[in-house]
Amino acid sequence: MSYRSSLYPGAFNSSSASSSSPSPAATLLMEKQREYTAFAQVCAHAEHLAHFLDSFADKYEVLDGGSEAVGDVVEHWQNVFRVTGLALASLADKRAALATPSDPSAPKPTEADIKNVVLPPGTLPDKLVRIPVRQSEDEGSVGLVGSAQASGTSTPGSA
Repeated sequence: MSYRSSLYPGAFNSSSASSSSPSPAATLLMEKQREYTAFAQVCAHAEHLAHFLDSFADKYEVLDGGSEAVGDVVEHWQNVFRVTGLALASLADKRAALATPSDPSAPKPTEADIKNVVLPPGTLPDKLVRIPVRQSEDEGSVGLVGSAQASGTSTPGSA
């Protein structure tokens, strides 16, 4: 008589225990499935990395263009400050001219008097013109000269 060792169907029989170890082909198949799963994960990560690098390249191009613009602005700051100084010197000359009394025997105005002079509305600094002062050997640059300098008078900060 043969008895079942378990009442549950599909339960592990001791007689089939020796035959349940996977065959070499099944072991190879399981190994190849693990390799494929790992390869699929590597491919997914590589695709994610490629998208990340593409978006980084786009952002880098934007930053590159922006840094060129900033470089151009910084390159011109010296000229902007120089021109602003010339314009302010022109306005200071106009204030000094308005503060100077028409009577030569009157005392000279102090700096505080000159600073307190209010210019008429709409007063603009003298026009600034470009006059070549020296030619650069490699680029032929032209220097900026205020109209007061062009006429021969000196302004503060124009050495």
